Parts: sequence; C-alpha cells; structure tokens
Amino acid sequence: MHKETSALLPLLLSEQREQQMREEIKQNQYLRINSESARERIGREIIKRVQRTDKPFWDFYMESSIEQQKMLLLYLCLTTYPLMFDFHFNVTLKQWNSSSKAVDPYFYQMEIERIATHDEVVDKWADRTRRNAISVYLRMLKEVRMLNEQNQLQPIHIEDRFWQFFVSGRELWFLDAALLHKQEKERIMRL
Repeated sequence: MHKETSALLPLLLSEQREQQMREEIKQNQYLRINSESARERIGREIIKRVQRTDKPFWDFYMESSIEQQKMLLLYLCLTTYPLMFDFHFNVTLKQWNSSSKAVDPYFYQMEIERIATHDEVVDKWADRTRRNAISVYLRMLKEVRMLNEQNQLQPIHIEDRFWQFFVSGRELWFLDAALLHKQEKERIMRL
C-alpha cells in the first residue's frame, strides 16, 4: 500500500491522527477510493503499521526514493504481521539459500499449515483466506522487486546510505530479509 501510505502520511503524522483519519474515511480527499468500507479497512491497516514506528522512520521515508519507500514498507509489514515475518524467514530465506531460487506458493501453504498446528486463529482460516495471505505476501515481494516475473528470488540493490538506517538502528536482520549476500552485508556494516 505504498500509494495509500504516502497519500495519508500528512494525516498519520499529525497529532490529531485518529480524528483526521475518521474525516478522511468519510470525505475521501486523499485516498480517492470509492468504497467507504475499503477506505476504513486500508486506514486501519496503515495506522497499525504507523504505530510500529517513530518520527525518524517517517522522516527517512519522506526523503527516500520510491524504491526505498517500498522497502521501508516491507520492513513495516514484516515487523507488524507475524505471518509475513514467518513467511519471509521460514520460507523465502530458506528458498534463497537453497540451490533453486524459484518461489512455489506450495511452501507458503505448508508454512500456514505448520503455524495452524499451534495458532487457533490461523487454524480456523478458510482456504480462501490462506490463499489470499500467500498472494498478498508474494505481491509485496514483486512490488519491491525481490521476486521477478519468472517467480525467481533476487537481491535488492539500493545505495549504502539506505542500509545504514537499519545498521544504525540495530535492525541488522533486515539486511538478511533483503536477500543481501554475506560480503555485501559485511561491507555495509563496516561503513
């Protein structure tokens, strides 16, 4: 939801965030989405993500390129939604470290099955909900260009200054999440 997050950012960073978001859901000035229920759902999800960060994160977001902003939103999704984090670290990174870089939705389905054995909420999900979760996750990877048109994983190439934000914030795990090679991670951490 890069476009939506960027459109709502002035409201989200204001002190009257909740009031302004309620007004936006009714008036539709920024989102430009016809359905009020869709605006409400999108607003709720974006607020959930915004609450996971602080002002320096959003300052960095605003000065970043679109490609970098999308990576920052991937970071937020991984920290906000445990299922996305599990998909990424239990499936995507394992696939990345294997001999084949091809992504197969079947492995994400298996991860949901594994999670469902100890999570009552996930266990009750309908098959459609499970497929939608996988679809959204894979679309996120495509939007940040971590997954190409042939469904092959590929590393992200962004300038070092971007990665320094995560190094200085002690969020080194995100360098792994971005599929950076060991030598590149070591070089970035030495800067």
